[in-house]
Amino acid sequence: MNILLTGIGGQGIITLKKVLSYAVLKEGKFFRSSELHGLSQKGGEVLVHFRIADQEIFSPLIEKGGADLIISLDLHQASRVVDFASKKTIFIVDNSFSPFFQLKKFSQSDFLKIASPFSKKIFILEASKICQEKLDSDVYKGTALLGFACFQKIIPLKEKSMTWALKKVFPADLFQKNKKAFLLGKTL
Repeated sequence: MNILLTGIGGQGIITLKKVLSYAVLKEGKFFRSSELHGLSQKGGEVLVHFRIADQEIFSPLIEKGGADLIISLDLHQASRVVDFASKKTIFIVDNSFSPFFQLKKFSQSDFLKIASPFSKKIFILEASKICQEKLDSDVYKGTALLGFACFQKIIPLKEKSMTWALKKVFPADLFQKNKKAFLLGKTL
């Protein structure tokens, strides 16, 4: 499975990659990943290629049109990676925009116009809104989107492995909120 994670610096894309890495290792599968980040400390684009297989994988990079799943932490960043999508690609996108990009002329319908020719399997979810309401912060939205992908059986990883990975990645004080965010994925 070829997964593309996208967002901007500071949203936790690299942390999501770590969670996926631990979960894949827990299940005894192989993976390769690569992260591309420009001025990520300053709100620049962050793009993670993450490939999972039952046998050895030699290249970490996903070809254009080769993503099975694109998880994006905002609509604008999702629109920037549609060239990795195909008719089989599933989009899981948070219905938000980065605070660094106040794009008043770019809307959810604009994103759908861009993405729909590439894929008909598009989930635009209210992860940041729900995490803000339930956990007092939208910083957990990435973990909630991973939960959605897991509970919808979009990613080939078990809930038990994902929860174990969350515990490995996050310190004790952040684990509980991230676990709650992951479980919110059931209701997104």
